[in-house]
Amino acid sequence: MQRTRLIGAALACAVFAGPATAAINLEFRPLDQTVFVGDTVRVELYAVSDTADSQSLSGIDAIFAWDPGFLTLLGLDETGSAAGSAASFPADPFNLNESNPPADGDGIMVYFAPLGTPVMASAAGTFITTFEFEALSPTPATPVDLLLNGGSPEGMSRVLDGDTPGLDVLGTLSGATVEIIIPGPGAVAMLALAGLVGTRRRRR
Repeated sequence: MQRTRLIGAALACAVFAGPATAAINLEFRPLDQTVFVGDTVRVELYAVSDTADSQSLSGIDAIFAWDPGFLTLLGLDETGSAAGSAASFPADPFNLNESNPPADGDGIMVYFAPLGTPVMASAAGTFITTFEFEALSPTPATPVDLLLNGGSPEGMSRVLDGDTPGLDVLGTLSGATVEIIIPGPGAVAMLALAGLVGTRRRRR
């Protein structure tokens, strides 16, 4: 009798739990792991299916953070993103984007897939947009993080399903780190020579 009850309880739990929902992860991937002071730091955002099959998404709210002592956020570059999609730093109810682009070390990026055409997140990762920063000071590693929540009142990062309106299918969040260095004498000389050659070519 006891065994029968346990089996019945297990079956009931399985029925009420329903099938596991696949998720879409968000990842920051820097184009260059090491940059010079003064360089533009480009960090790409990817949506990644947590299964071998691609999954659809209609929108993303990505809360992110960086250290303004080492990086200044310049904006977004949507070159290469899906035609008709839009990414921006809008005014938000969580007081994260105090300006456009935000400058205080945290913000929220809002992304919309093309109207009526969800974006497919692949297992290898689907490019969403590029965050651009200016490198300010040398450091062995400065983080650019994706956060689950932030702001006041608190907001949440989300990935909205492409088939079921309003369904959040956010999986894991993966940030990135970037090393910022000061160019050595050889690098400075090379940069100066490149500038001189460019000037001579323009004069011709």
